[in-house]
Amino acid sequence: MATLSIESNGLLEKTAVYYNGEQLSGIKELFLNLDEDGSFDAFIQYEGTDGNLYTKQIFSDYLENIKIIEPSFTEEESQELHLLTIESNGDIDETLVFYDEEPLDGIVRLMLHIKGTSKPSGLAKLFKSKDVVDKPVFISEITFRNEDDELETETIF
Repeated sequence: MATLSIESNGLLEKTAVYYNGEQLSGIKELFLNLDEDGSFDAFIQYEGTDGNLYTKQIFSDYLENIKIIEPSFTEEESQELHLLTIESNGDIDETLVFYDEEPLDGIVRLMLHIKGTSKPSGLAKLFKSKDVVDKPVFISEITFRNEDDELETETIF
């Protein structure tokens, strides 16, 4: 089972991603979508140690040439952040979700999309229009089903 953890306060500059306990570097995009209907999308795009760009399924693919760095935050800084942890083997039924180390139940949907900016490439380089802009993305939402069967959506970070 692989473990993915995201430590953040909701700002890209105060976000760290850990895979099996080690902090990753070179991440271009991280996308997680889990829902009670069985959808389970968990992808990461990163620049490897060899300079190549990789797109992998987080919980079932081997993350080759992944960059590992020393933790960015001190213990004191970490106390001001929240920690979302997902343990999985790639099967939605074998997936556990923790928030600040507490297990979460009643999850209807979890959506996490983190993307930093990058230099335009491919076709985007051909356009000089302001319409083609690579903007940073930070979406972190979780929807729960309450005891009264009402849905409640909260921001994770």
